[in-house]
Amino acid sequence: MELEGTASSNSNDTVKKQAPQLATLLKEMKEGLDTVGTKVQALTSKVKASQFPTADGISYLETKHLLLLNYCQSLVYYLLRKAKGFSIEGHPVVRSLIETRLFLEKIRPIDKKLQYQIHKLTRVTTDTTEVVGPSKKESDASKRIEDPLMYHPNPDMLVPQYNIVPPEGGGGVYRPPKLVPVVMEEDKISKKERNALRKEKQMLRQSRQSDFMREMMDNMEGRPEEVREIIGAESVEVSRYKEKMEKRARQEEELFTRAPMTKIEKKKEKHLKKSRNGLLGLTESFYDEIKALPLEDDNSEQATGFGYGSGRGKLKKRKRRY
Repeated sequence: MELEGTASSNSNDTVKKQAPQLATLLKEMKEGLDTVGTKVQALTSKVKASQFPTADGISYLETKHLLLLNYCQSLVYYLLRKAKGFSIEGHPVVRSLIETRLFLEKIRPIDKKLQYQIHKLTRVTTDTTEVVGPSKKESDASKRIEDPLMYHPNPDMLVPQYNIVPPEGGGGVYRPPKLVPVVMEEDKISKKERNALRKEKQMLRQSRQSDFMREMMDNMEGRPEEVREIIGAESVEVSRYKEKMEKRARQEEELFTRAPMTKIEKKKEKHLKKSRNGLLGLTESFYDEIKALPLEDDNSEQATGFGYGSGRGKLKKRKRRY
């Protein structure tokens, strides 16, 4: 008797603790059932009036609705046991709820994938039911053959159709359709701005090739110092060859193929390895490094001789008076 009394007292305590939560759940469930009931009544009235054809439906939607119905039934039974204070530990309703919930979660990607086809089918059926009467629809249901290709997207609807009227004679010179003219943005740039932009790109390219600017950028970015086997600066030919080989290596990595070297390239590589004594490129890049730095204006290039042309050819000759 004492054990039964303690068990009943424990069940009463659990019911008192879970009663407020259960009351809120039952209230939400009642509101949901009211909304679902109104919608189901409207649908059943339309089905009884033969406004919605239910003979040949989508099997996937039927399976999904059966799963939802089974989940709702199991949930109602679960709440009923909780309301009466019965234990749900080890009960098969919990396993049924978990399995149905897993099925509903697993079919979500299928819903997203078939959303377009389902929407297309439902829209076609609603359009046909609005146009065709119920008596004629029942008579033509057996004769109608649905084409599955009619539900695929039509690419012709994406391309604008130009109505080109052919000439009356049937022959003559072909004249293409008139389209909207496109204006190049480069035409709006003046010649002076274009030259300045070209000069800026050239200076940027020269500064990237300069060893001095490269070392300065490495120091500013905190890159590790490069250790070379030679003393002094490399020649322009060696730097160009290294840049070419680096580009070739990148292409090989992208294409996953090894490009064989020709005899001329092997001979050139052998010549460059022999001539790397550190003295060939000592003064080759000095002029480019000085020219890349914006030390003076363009007007002073003629006087200093660091411009693109020779300064002697641009000086005006004085006329002698006799």
